Amino acid sequence: MRANPVQDKWAWAVGPVAVGLGLAAHMVAGGSAPAIPVLLAFAALGALAAQLIGRWVHGPLLLLLFSALAQQLLHFGFVTLGGFFPGNGVLDHLHGGQVLGDVPAGTTSSAGDIHLLLYTHMAAAILTLLIAAALGRLIQAGRILSWAATKSNTT
Repeated sequence: MRANPVQDKWAWAVGPVAVGLGLAAHMVAGGSAPAIPVLLAFAALGALAAQLIGRWVHGPLLLLLFSALAQQLLHFGFVTLGGFFPGNGVLDHLHGGQVLGDVPAGTTSSAGDIHLLLYTHMAAAILTLLIAAALGRLIQAGRILSWAATKSNTT
């Protein structure tokens, strides 16, 4: 089954939304963020994956499964490429010569509670599903097309 061409044109928008929600979930749970170029690469890969998956996935359960899988992969990417520097949490990448203190042997690199990370990434997966469903409804109702046509005619 194939989506109509309009849905194919807007499917990419869900990928960066999933990356943004995953980053917010990771940071709320106490994890650290990767550098901006890494985030842009994740957003580009997310857009590509959403565009490819959008052609074949037509159902909320499959979309939730792919959204949860994307959040799991984003979590691994954020932990691997984020790096943790003790300090202010949100401003970890503005450390500019910060001296690393003695880190206890049992600490994790994500510096977050594992259960809180699970719950926030799960919430991000569900929000991604809801946003994708809302985007699909707007496309079917023709509201996005009329907005895009209005924007292109005014510029």
